[in-house]
Amino acid sequence: MLWRVGRDFRHLYQAAQTLLERSRVPPHPLCLIAKPIHSSRASWRPAVALKLNHSYAATVDELPDGLGPAHEGDERVESALLRWKRPNMDDNGTTQEEPPPAHIIALLEDVLPPHSGRLPRLQDIRRLSAGPELLKHMRLPGRAPALVHHFLDSKNAWRALWVVEIANDNGYNFSPRFFGDTAGKLAQSKEWRLILRLTCIAREQLGYTTTALLNWRLQALMESQYYIGLQGALALFTKEHVRPSRLTYHLLISMRLRNHDLAGALASVRIMESDGFRVSARTWAVILFNYRSLGLTPSAKKQALAAMQTADAHTATVILNSLVQLLLDAHDMAGVVEILSLVSHPTGDPSADPGVGTIQEGGASTDGSQGTLAQSNQSLHRIHIDISTYNILLKYLARRGDLTRSLQILDQMRVAKILPNADTAAALTHLYFTIDCPNDALHIVSDALRNSRIAAALLPSLGYSDSIPARHPTYPLTASPTIGLFNALVTGILQTRGLGGLHTVLRMMRLVEVSADSTTLAILMSHLHQRERPRLRELIRAVRALMSAGMAPTQRHLHILMAALLREERTLAHPRGWAVGSSSQEAPPLPTADASRAIMDDYTHPTAGIVFPRRLKYHRLFRPIMRSLTARGVRSDRVAFAMRIKHDGVVKRDLEQALTSFRAMVDAGIRPNEFHYGALMEGYTVAGNMAGAADLMREAADAGVRVDVKTHTILIAGHARLAEPTSAVQAFRGMVAAGLRPDVPAIDALVSAFFRAKAYRMARRVLLQLWPQVGPMPEGLTGAPLRELAVTFRKLHGTNASVPARLSSTEQRMLRWKIRDILRRWKAALGYSPRREEVHRRVRPVPLTRIPEYTRAKRR
Repeated sequence: MLWRVGRDFRHLYQAAQTLLERSRVPPHPLCLIAKPIHSSRASWRPAVALKLNHSYAATVDELPDGLGPAHEGDERVESALLRWKRPNMDDNGTTQEEPPPAHIIALLEDVLPPHSGRLPRLQDIRRLSAGPELLKHMRLPGRAPALVHHFLDSKNAWRALWVVEIANDNGYNFSPRFFGDTAGKLAQSKEWRLILRLTCIAREQLGYTTTALLNWRLQALMESQYYIGLQGALALFTKEHVRPSRLTYHLLISMRLRNHDLAGALASVRIMESDGFRVSARTWAVILFNYRSLGLTPSAKKQALAAMQTADAHTATVILNSLVQLLLDAHDMAGVVEILSLVSHPTGDPSADPGVGTIQEGGASTDGSQGTLAQSNQSLHRIHIDISTYNILLKYLARRGDLTRSLQILDQMRVAKILPNADTAAALTHLYFTIDCPNDALHIVSDALRNSRIAAALLPSLGYSDSIPARHPTYPLTASPTIGLFNALVTGILQTRGLGGLHTVLRMMRLVEVSADSTTLAILMSHLHQRERPRLRELIRAVRALMSAGMAPTQRHLHILMAALLREERTLAHPRGWAVGSSSQEAPPLPTADASRAIMDDYTHPTAGIVFPRRLKYHRLFRPIMRSLTARGVRSDRVAFAMRIKHDGVVKRDLEQALTSFRAMVDAGIRPNEFHYGALMEGYTVAGNMAGAADLMREAADAGVRVDVKTHTILIAGHARLAEPTSAVQAFRGMVAAGLRPDVPAIDALVSAFFRAKAYRMARRVLLQLWPQVGPMPEGLTGAPLRELAVTFRKLHGTNASVPARLSSTEQRMLRWKIRDILRRWKAALGYSPRREEVHRRVRPVPLTRIPEYTRAKRR
């Protein structure tokens, strides 16, 4: 199917070109999210509503994800957090500039090309007939800055910088304040590369630089993922004979944490203190905001709670939102409830204490006198819950397809008089696509395109019908054409319409002048990797196309390429399928040259030390990408470590090395999650150590890590590889006992256990009996061969995203009965007699609702 591979690459390459073209140059009602959709309790106990502080101001411009910002759209938060006042304002106000004359703008439109190609230089302007008039106008006081601000306001940043360069060469002297204001406006448009050029022009014209301009340069380097060393950054200030400010150290801390360098961040804090700047609440807000790449630790949470008690209301809100995001990343619903309950008041009424009457996930009831957080300082009631708190929750629930709780969140926004904003619209768009309501999502997009009829006219080709009203809230006149909204649209359209609908979305973006970003290309690459599966060479070439235009590859691009490489190497080394025998034999040794050994021992390498064999023939294409990442000082992150652990344990079958990699990750300050434990568990199962895999799953649950259906499937598949149907059924029973709904891979792994034991009739019976757990069985397929049944069944994977992940009590009871029937029939086939059979050794179920160690309350 070479034509299809070529078509996939054309889609990918066109998306990359589009990117280059435009970016070249109760307790609180929010606590209800802790309630499971299917609860074993008959009803909820009545909750006592708490009085909370909310921000009632308009939220479009209010302060409120990867890596980078803690969640998408929060660059505004960090900018305001690091720079307490906007750079283009002061206490005395700014003088109003006269707008540039219309004929000057017309002259510039004739001189400048439509895109940032080859721009005219000063000598080129002088040779034009209108050149003298234009240059004379630029030399007049205040005229050049007015032209710069005009182009910045009209979203032509590259034209604004061209005016700065021409005016500078023409002899106009800009003030240091002008350069700071211009850098601030460029930062709002995320034109970080232009900020780097602007600071160089300022240094050349002024003959010196300032602390503010160097700080802008540091932030531009950080946002461009160019992570210079701590000493190198401070050397910039020493060379220019300027003193670093508190903002300088906050930027250095943010840069270190974004680059997953906890030791470097701690060193930055120590240097900041030695320079006379004490650690303040705002410092802790910066740390928490960028701590998402490492994962929340008990000590970080303790310090954050202490900082919330002394911080002003705005900073405390940022800390609160960062903690909520970190807890949601760890799937710690109990911790989210506890944190949100801290802002409640009054405190004199015991019935109004946080968490009274609330049923936590798994049926555990909280008591206001049990939590240690409830004893926190009463000054926390000053914290305002703003729109960003709701958006964080909505984005998390959207990824899970949790419509019920999302509607509860929206209802509480209405009660609290919190106005939705563009980020809310993007989260709802993602949610409605996830729950298979694309027309509702397209209603939101249509509202965002209300000022562009040509772009809105393209929506019917994506399946939009204006005559069918939306079934869920869409909030008219709220959405705006932002890159966040279009990225959510790209994700949903790729799922529903495939690559065919992508061209329509890209055309819409061009019509409304919204530039695609690196996330857009990463979404497309991820879709191709998971669904279309083109040749890896085409994915690498797409990233190389970015590099050829001067753009740098990101870690997310690297993760997709590493996943594709890892899958290909695993397939070559260990073929997968039902008929494959046990994989406990040793893997063939891989070549370890001196250079490869040096990379393997360097866990800070962008790939966490993974060295792929040369027989994959991608090293020559892959080498420039790695050279770009290493030259910019990019370090390994949580995703790279998970792949390294899986590469060591599954591909190389070196369990000791996998354990060493796991310990190296923990020593680096990165908190392991379900993916790291799952990768290590898979290494145990490949080695045939099923007892070790089961113990590791229990240790993960004890550490507060969510044990989901994928983790249980690893255990079931391990028993299946060893042709142990009885143990596989017992592991499946433990998953059901935990209340988890089995998905296609889990059932497929259980069926494969009987298939490898050559119990083909039993495998067929199990598949037919468990099929209704994932969807209705097609008519006329009951009598089909086992191979046809398996192929059809596997196609259901990923098609029922709206099905709840947990079982109701009735579903759990029925599934337990089916499992007992399967075990009875299987043991009868093996010749077991019920009278002679010993008492079954019960498998300890792994609870999914253990309270993590950093939120565990002391109980009497």
